[in-house]
Amino acid sequence: GMAELVRQIVVWGQAALGTQAGLYVLTDFTEELIFWLLLGLAAIVFFIGWWVGRSRLGFALRIIGNDEMVAIHSGINTARAKVMLFVISSTFAAITGALVAPRWSYVEPTIAFSPFISFQVVIMALLGGVHRLWGPLVGVIPFTLLWEVINSNFPTQTTLLLGISFLLIVYFIPHGFVGLIEDMAARRKPGHG
Repeated sequence: GMAELVRQIVVWGQAALGTQAGLYVLTDFTEELIFWLLLGLAAIVFFIGWWVGRSRLGFALRIIGNDEMVAIHSGINTARAKVMLFVISSTFAAITGALVAPRWSYVEPTIAFSPFISFQVVIMALLGGVHRLWGPLVGVIPFTLLWEVINSNFPTQTTLLLGISFLLIVYFIPHGFVGLIEDMAARRKPGHG
């Protein structure tokens, strides 16, 4: 929703100022440099995620996730915790967008704030599992392969199939692949009949 709001504001601002619809991104960034920058950024994101998970903010977010009313009655400023997490995650999303923009050489609001990108990120995270820091990584590869099959075989039904895949993941594997793996491992332990 926030991406769509920002897209509409940018489009309105460009129309009001009479500027062009998009921007040319002309840099000498190579594919290899972009890859290494994104890999370095991924390492930083995982470190920050690990650190947040072990901080007071992470503790507050876990309580909020379990029961927001309990968190409020425990004295946790839920609005502040949510805004802090939003700022952290959106900062890395903005940096990622800035690093990927040179690959396209021309960026406009409909590309930069595409709802497909927002849904894809959420689906990848859900498919892998959101209860572990490394869970979303597990969802990237299968979803990318699934998306390529959908895109090449059903180019006019991508939105519909993206929505259906989202529903199937939520209903059939709510804890993602990581949750399935952990459930199978727990069942194999002695004492779980």
